[in-house]
Amino acid sequence: MSLHFAKNLERFGEQTALLLPNGTAISYLKLAQLADHYAQRFVQFDVWPHQACALQCRNNLTTIVAYLCCLRHQRPLLLLDPNLPQSQLDLLVRQLEIAVLIDDLGTMRRVSASAFRTRPDLALLLSTSGSTGDPKSVMLSLDNLHSNALAISRYLPIQMSDVAITALPMHYSYGLSVVNSHLLCGATVLLSDYSVVNKEFWQQMRDFAVTSLAGVAFSYKMLKTLRFERLPLPALRYLTQAGGPLDDDLRQYVQQLSAQKHLPVYLMYGQTEATARIAWLRPEYLADHADCIGEAIPGGNLMLREVQSRAVITEADTEGELCYQGPNVMLDYAQNSGDLRSTDKLSELATGDLAIRLPNGLYKITGRLKRMLKLQGKRLQLDQLEQLLQREHWQTVCTGRDDFLVVAVIDANAESSAANIVSTYLQQSLQLHPSLFKVLLVRDIPYTSNGKVHYQALQRIASGETFTEGPGGSSH
Repeated sequence: MSLHFAKNLERFGEQTALLLPNGTAISYLKLAQLADHYAQRFVQFDVWPHQACALQCRNNLTTIVAYLCCLRHQRPLLLLDPNLPQSQLDLLVRQLEIAVLIDDLGTMRRVSASAFRTRPDLALLLSTSGSTGDPKSVMLSLDNLHSNALAISRYLPIQMSDVAITALPMHYSYGLSVVNSHLLCGATVLLSDYSVVNKEFWQQMRDFAVTSLAGVAFSYKMLKTLRFERLPLPALRYLTQAGGPLDDDLRQYVQQLSAQKHLPVYLMYGQTEATARIAWLRPEYLADHADCIGEAIPGGNLMLREVQSRAVITEADTEGELCYQGPNVMLDYAQNSGDLRSTDKLSELATGDLAIRLPNGLYKITGRLKRMLKLQGKRLQLDQLEQLLQREHWQTVCTGRDDFLVVAVIDANAESSAANIVSTYLQQSLQLHPSLFKVLLVRDIPYTSNGKVHYQALQRIASGETFTEGPGGSSH
């Protein structure tokens, strides 16, 4: 594989790598020098190659410099949400034997006396836990990062003259992939800590002539609310979307937006376990196949397997588990420091998604094997969420669809304020926007005739429909 993008920044010389919100431009050469200079701090704190570090990420210069420094100087790095509760941060530090923690201002401090060394090919650790705090992390190598950035650059029309904006957090694989793929191509990244809901974000889009915009389904929900199609953004060349599927209403909006503005939209599918991207839909398919994830990224291979026998499915329109092979498939999961020493390397990723392949070769997701949602690009395992709420002394049943969470709080008291309390908890502790969930107060849970929780009934109740179960189940 060619020299990793983080180790080859100098080749773009004085080309602008980063733009800061105050207008300061950082060249590729300067960025490489800053990253190498930062490495002196590791010596100061007695942290040697292959000792695990953690970084609380913001979309700012110090975060980028610390990230690139770790990639260039063999310090495996765990990327963290800076808003992660202290208890979850402490758990990760302890379980993964993190040597130093770097905060979002670049300040480094020793958090353990551990001096153990990880497997030599480990470069990055990304959390898969979303908001539930499960400390399982994805282990990625330099080859994983580089190959995925390279694949992205082969299907997105990234040019050296482009300016991307950090519309998503860096600790999220999709947001990180935007940075990686643009640095690979010698393009420019505008570091913004605003999101699409802030007027300052749109001012930056105009002032710095941003040429592409990446968003999750929630971002496009906000774009529709803001009437994005009316905003004057003459430099914008294309849009990308990933992090969970669009609902029917948003798909229609994106189709209209693309046609009206003559703006290519790239719908993409990925998982952190595959570094970021797995599949993409060519813009010319958007009008008729916006409900598909498309085809494998360059260098990758998609297939369907029968859930029980694991045999490869060759017939079109036959449902199976979507599996992926490619150089961007993670090394493995890590839940403790022992996992960081393992020598395992996955050759195939079972995504946990059910899909079919259409006769034209495009893949379409049809469901999930596990109870899991993606909200604002964050993965939410519903069983884990129920356990989390149980620890807070709320008895709940969680369900929903890809972009909407339903939490049923079981409380016999019809006047109870439990629903409001749980709603506040979801907003404050898990940082979920209120448009992404609904909390119901129920006396009992509806069941199907075979005694299983009737999740679809709860979803219908949440949408305002009345529900009556037939014989053998309870009614609501």
